[in-house]
Amino acid sequence: MEKPIEFLIETAEASNDIEKTNTELKRKYLIRHVMIYNYIVRMINGNRGSFGTGYPFYALGENLTGNLPIIDEQLRYNNELISAVEQSEYSTWNCTECLAQNSESMPDLKQICKPCPNMDDALKPRKIINRLLDIDMWMVCNKKDVESAKEQLIMLFDAYNLQTSDNDPVQTIINVTRISKLLKEGISPDILLPLDAHIIDYETLYSLIEKVPEIIYNAHTTGKVPYLPIHPLSYRKTWQYDDTAYNFIHDYLSSFTPYNFDEELRMLLEQTRNEIANDYSFEELYECLLRTGPESVLRRHRTLELKNRFKERVNSWKK
Repeated sequence: MEKPIEFLIETAEASNDIEKTNTELKRKYLIRHVMIYNYIVRMINGNRGSFGTGYPFYALGENLTGNLPIIDEQLRYNNELISAVEQSEYSTWNCTECLAQNSESMPDLKQICKPCPNMDDALKPRKIINRLLDIDMWMVCNKKDVESAKEQLIMLFDAYNLQTSDNDPVQTIINVTRISKLLKEGISPDILLPLDAHIIDYETLYSLIEKVPEIIYNAHTTGKVPYLPIHPLSYRKTWQYDDTAYNFIHDYLSSFTPYNFDEELRMLLEQTRNEIANDYSFEELYECLLRTGPESVLRRHRTLELKNRFKERVNSWKK
């Protein structure tokens, strides 16, 4: 069944409401997802811990404490969608019917959707769900256990009602709109946000963390952007390697939040953090943070509250 194009305006407004509803209830609701994910990971054979990246990890203090800031860049990004809808010549969101008919044959929301001529590029499914709040979590496991972990995680995600936004984009939009309404009303939602789940093997993660000081030093001396690509397995409809690598330096600086690391990995993380925090000024590392993300990240992290959060983060690494 097709949705009127105004459905997308409702989506943007729901995302705005979630951003503006920065209550203690919302903070606890977000933490619930982290706790469930970490509980699931501990059931997996060969697991070596987990970590979170992105929001809310860069927006909160140590142990996910403090007040959530309102991020103007997210509101601007959502309002950009509203403008695109208002300027569109389409009266219905044709993607609804297409997703219902072809979802099973779509490996993800890029390969088939991107060249489709039947909807404005700005209004295609991946562009819409990118604006929805999700939780970005990573599992660390032994390299030999990756294949087994993939299958175990799928079963446990289903058992604990954790879904990716790609699995059913229309239902994801409906769910997030409902979550937004409940949080705004001061009611703890009975459904969970979409999950952005990744797997990385222990050896690769160890190597990445170990290289961070060298990469930042080389970039600092040459004036280049520090770049350390990471290509994890990501759960979309199935487990797949995304077509675009992440810059590990950005996540390491902005939001990398570990859980249940063993002593060796924990000590390596602390040592590299201590090294860069003492070798560079806060402003130098802040500039590094801004340069390692896309333009939207630059605008986002110029939010004063986020800059102050990052300063707290860097100061804690000096201890």
